[in-house]
Amino acid sequence: MKKLVLLHAAILLTGCGEKKATPETLITPSQPEPLVDKALLNFDAIPALAATLEETIEEGPEGHFIVKGTDTLYSGVFYKVDSISGEEVYIVANIKDGQFEGPSIMYRSNGSKAGEVELQNGTPVEGSEQYWNSKGQKVDTQEEALDSQ
Repeated sequence: MKKLVLLHAAILLTGCGEKKATPETLITPSQPEPLVDKALLNFDAIPALAATLEETIEEGPEGHFIVKGTDTLYSGVFYKVDSISGEEVYIVANIKDGQFEGPSIMYRSNGSKAGEVELQNGTPVEGSEQYWNSKGQKVDTQEEALDSQ
């Protein structure tokens, strides 16, 4: 009987002890999901995704994106269809806690990249803007990138 009591006590003590963290049990803070890999990005779906997003979120009074009808800050992928210099472009970016965060990429409707800028807390990182013309050549400005000639 003494052995049984000691066995139960040993099980209780080891079972209630603090678990040591191992690489398998460590919980790391979640990282923001990166933008969808361009190879997987369905450009035909972007207009519908942008329309749905436009019905779901809005820019709040402080400039943050919020879920319409709430005070909840939006976090997720941002899609927008726009017309710049007469050319239809798709903008794909991440929003975290209501602000743009990470790369914001502008694509032409054929899928070629027209521009990219890195954003932190909703603000462009100085010197991060890059643009490409329709031939894939790097250019200096958005106007040059979208000049259809």
